[in-house]
Amino acid sequence: MKTLIPSIVNEDAPDSDDSGDEIPPGGVFGLAGVEEEEEGDGEGEGEGEGDADRDGGSSSDFPDEHNGNEALDGDAYGEDYESDSNSDSDSVYSSPSSSSNSDEEENVKLTELFGLTDNPEANRERPPDLKMDSMIMDVCFHPEADLFSLASIDGEVVIYRYNKEVTEEMTRFSHHKMSCRAVCYNENGSLLYTTSKDKSLAVLDMGSSAVKQHIWEAHEAPISSFFLVDENMCATGDDEGTVKLWDMRKRKAVFKFKCGEEAVMSLIGDESHKMLVAAVGDGSLNTFDMRKRALEVQSEMYKSEMTSLALVRNGSRLVAGTGEGTMYIFKWGEFAHHIDQFPGHKGMINCIVPLTDNLLVTGCEDTNIRAVQMYPHRFVGVVGEHDDFGVDNLSVSHDGTLLASCASEEVVHFWNIEYLYDLDNEESKKGSKKRKRNYNLPSSKRRNRCDFFSDIPEVADSDDEGGPVAGPSHTSD
Repeated sequence: MKTLIPSIVNEDAPDSDDSGDEIPPGGVFGLAGVEEEEEGDGEGEGEGEGDADRDGGSSSDFPDEHNGNEALDGDAYGEDYESDSNSDSDSVYSSPSSSSNSDEEENVKLTELFGLTDNPEANRERPPDLKMDSMIMDVCFHPEADLFSLASIDGEVVIYRYNKEVTEEMTRFSHHKMSCRAVCYNENGSLLYTTSKDKSLAVLDMGSSAVKQHIWEAHEAPISSFFLVDENMCATGDDEGTVKLWDMRKRKAVFKFKCGEEAVMSLIGDESHKMLVAAVGDGSLNTFDMRKRALEVQSEMYKSEMTSLALVRNGSRLVAGTGEGTMYIFKWGEFAHHIDQFPGHKGMINCIVPLTDNLLVTGCEDTNIRAVQMYPHRFVGVVGEHDDFGVDNLSVSHDGTLLASCASEEVVHFWNIEYLYDLDNEESKKGSKKRKRNYNLPSSKRRNRCDFFSDIPEVADSDDEGGPVAGPSHTSD
């Protein structure tokens, strides 16, 4: 008897030498012309052999030792084995119909038979988590297209296209010599600004996938923060407390100020392009008049470092996150002392992103991403969480439905936050239920304890003569 040994063909693709510097067809924005490759070539090949291997139940397919000294018992493996091998192995059971026509059959799915739920991955509400080979320092969504950019600790900047099923790399830049710390698009997404630990500031042209400007030695210390003022102006801060205002048309800094010895953690300005505020690691806010190019005011020294900044209430209120977990609220234009405060976060608030005029999302050192309502001050709940490290940066997609987060690790997480806008309206109503800061929202991977019995009715039907019996109480201690 001949034994058929299937041949094994190595189909691994050879390593690519593509450095990523080539311009993709149509540039980064050539989305409309990109068509999905057709699948299915050769799909039906080999089906006959596979079916034969699976259904072959004859004794000749067994090794010679079974045909000789250890022959199979025909009574045990004859008709029963043959009938089992020809049974349907698919996930659909066929049962005779109760109607008079015996040829009709009723198909019952396993999910219906056993009450199983569908795989959540089958109908995704967000892109899959993106795993990289190096640590991610920053993430930024494109303001108009389904694109986002990543900054890595290796100094690379990578542009991805995304949908709810997959993320696809579009192009890659390697113009920085050290860790890239920040990426930021301009208003229409045609330019991407990058800063690095190598003290340089660069501008990338997304249409041509090329480096448009690269200012080496932009600071005397590694650049720690960036803010885009308008199409021609931007601001940077470094690890030693220096703030610079840049005119990119002249390719030079038009204003420079030393805020102190600690790092400039965050920068922000208003729509009028008049005021620039810097959050400094020594616990102060430094405000500059960009038109006069001078220091306007410095706040009092707080006991904890200022780490992050965001605007709410149509730009009339400035929210400043701190290392102790308290958010201080300042009236815009009056930065000497705060007018309100919102404590409660566990540990440092690394980043703040506004969703609406009244709703913020915070990334904290305790690995949690929280939704926070400002007026009245309350925690909406936990949007998501990282496993081991604090959340460093957050970004919201151009349609407001997705949130991307990164920490000191090699993965970017995505969260669907469409439901938050409805919750914001509900939370604003007087008398609405107050949630705790650790309450897990639908996008979180963790569940609340009270959700365990949420799908069990309060009163369950009973076959006993005594009638229905009480189900588990949701309010019992």
